[in-house]
Amino acid sequence: MKPIFYFLIIGAIFITSCRQQAVTDPKDYAVYLQERPNNRLQNINTELDFWKSKLFHAPGDIIAESKIAGLLTKRFGYSGDIHEIYQADSLYRVVNYLNHLNSSGTFRSLATNCITQHRFLQAQTYIDSALALGDDKFQTVLMEFDVAMELGNRYRARKALNSLVDKTSFEYLIREAKYKDHVEGDLDAAIALMEKAYEKIKDNPSPALLLWTKTNLGDFYGHANRYKESYRCYLDVLAKDPHYYHALKGIAWLAFSHDKDVNNARKIVAYLQQRHPVPDYELLLSQMADWEQDSIAYKQHMNNFISTTHNELYGGMYNKYLFHIEADELNNAPQCLQIAQQEVAHRPTPEAFSWLAWAYCKNGDVQQAIKTARLYVANKCFEPDALFYLGKIYRAAGQKQTARKYLKAAQRSAYELGPVVSQQITESLKAL
Repeated sequence: MKPIFYFLIIGAIFITSCRQQAVTDPKDYAVYLQERPNNRLQNINTELDFWKSKLFHAPGDIIAESKIAGLLTKRFGYSGDIHEIYQADSLYRVVNYLNHLNSSGTFRSLATNCITQHRFLQAQTYIDSALALGDDKFQTVLMEFDVAMELGNRYRARKALNSLVDKTSFEYLIREAKYKDHVEGDLDAAIALMEKAYEKIKDNPSPALLLWTKTNLGDFYGHANRYKESYRCYLDVLAKDPHYYHALKGIAWLAFSHDKDVNNARKIVAYLQQRHPVPDYELLLSQMADWEQDSIAYKQHMNNFISTTHNELYGGMYNKYLFHIEADELNNAPQCLQIAQQEVAHRPTPEAFSWLAWAYCKNGDVQQAIKTARLYVANKCFEPDALFYLGKIYRAAGQKQTARKYLKAAQRSAYELGPVVSQQITESLKAL
């Protein structure tokens, strides 16, 4: 009996260690944290200098203005400087004023910038204008879908998608994948579609689509708890473009949320902050500090994030995170309600309504919270944080069985939510 018991213990330890085995390895990505020239950024800057010179010698040249605006938008992906989006927007407005009767292209460019700034209602206006012009309708319908999804208009999004003739095209597949994930909550189907999309363009000589697709596939794999595949996608992307910062951030999240390797995750974020100074990294660092129970560092990073994102140039880009902070960190019930109401007014998605429902609950109006959740969120939004809010709302209403259902659903996305929220879900389930 003794040897059998011994081997059972050894087996249990082995299984546990396998489950907790780290996915990331600093040896794999250390090379991408070293100083190196950014050739893509240099090429953008060279093109910018060329077109700025053209504009200097020919003021009012709308081709030059349009080219500069497009390059500024592209450079924003590397610089993270929000001023470049606003500069591009100003130039596109000038071009559109002069050329709005001849081409829908500038309307689409303006809509793209509005999406970046989370000005979705304005984006819809531009897309409607582009549709009215009627040229390049295929490109406009693609953006019609994108904007409709951002506004929570699933019926218009579906109609736009159905109108596309080629249901095997790359453009169709990536949007069908988004619809499956966000509207139907079918992540497996979304991944299968994104894999098909990747096969379509994996040999494309233009790297932009390949990098974007592979990174999004990595994100999908992570959401499906397929960590090794997610990690491999990010590494493949970085091998092609060491300055593709979203992939590096994905590895940082894997190191933190899955491996609990805060030290190496923090090293990646420190590098990203030097190269790509956007507010997101302060929020990530605050989560790491919270996990380590370092209250001083947590408050410092949180305050840095709040002060930076209150810059009016960011508009509503960070409303999601500011809402979570006001509702769940600062317990500022009136402020979180105000943010939720503003978001629903400008972007009436099921996710935004989940904020509103939780804000009602935080303000003590549990019945209104339940009503909002039933009408606008339940079976319409599958985002993990929305499921967590639903669980807490039903718990507050005393509906324990329903609360448990949503909390367990949120728990399946523990990696996506992060260790801190995952721990809160566990505690909430224990309290039921």
